Amino acid sequence: MNPTPQQADELFRTRNRSVARAFYRQLRTEGFTHQQIIELSTTLLDFVTEDLKDRVQPAK
Repeated sequence: MNPTPQQADELFRTRNRSVARAFYRQLRTEGFTHQQIIELSTTLLDFVTEDLKDRVQPAK
């Protein structure tokens, strides 16, 4: 049985939150400061932004 769209959205949010929590805990365990985690998050967003731009604009 397939989940409803609402159930699928909730599963997606729950999974994302779980992965993010585990990643955050791992970073803190490895000694990352809050500021370093924020900087890492910004870098990840930059990579996603670049990837999305590459998909919209053909490579030259």
